[in-house]
Amino acid sequence: MNSRTLGLIALLAVGLLALACTETTLLQSDRDQSPGISVSGTGSVFGEPDVAILTLGVEAQADSVGEARAEAAEAMDAMVTVLKDSGVEDSDIQTSRFSVEPRYNFRDGEQELIGFFVNNLVTVKIRDIDETGTLIDDVVEAGGDLTRVQNLRFTIDDLEELQQEARRLAMENAKSKAETLADAGGVDLGAP
Repeated sequence: MNSRTLGLIALLAVGLLALACTETTLLQSDRDQSPGISVSGTGSVFGEPDVAILTLGVEAQADSVGEARAEAAEAMDAMVTVLKDSGVEDSDIQTSRFSVEPRYNFRDGEQELIGFFVNNLVTVKIRDIDETGTLIDDVVEAGGDLTRVQNLRFTIDDLEELQQEARRLAMENAKSKAETLADAGGVDLGAP
């Protein structure tokens, strides 16, 4: 036998060995799976919002960083005072963004510094949602022309009870599906 034939036989033997290993793996994998039907369930619940989440802030532009920051701070202080006077707790007022950026004017390929821009945003949790509109009006008035209202959404402060109910409903839904399939298949349900 020449070396070419020996090489072909060796290659064929390696291929058959690989195929045999693959088949054994597939057969073993099939044996590991227990017979049964798998189902999943869904559960949905709805609740009435009990808090409002308001994102608002101030934007100021001035010739220097100090001037822009001072203008923004004065407006934000006035807004926070209104929030606290309305019963909003310190823990329900969180700074969500603060930035200082230079502003440039571009002419004839040249950039010229024209001032600085300060942006300060806070996120406020309003627990008395019936007062949300009035509170926004008062805060906007306090902050003046520098005020920016970014976002308002209503939500539920503590979702745990609703999440538990949704899980319970999902289990009921899954159990109902399993019972229907077991009945149609003429088999008994096992443990979940």
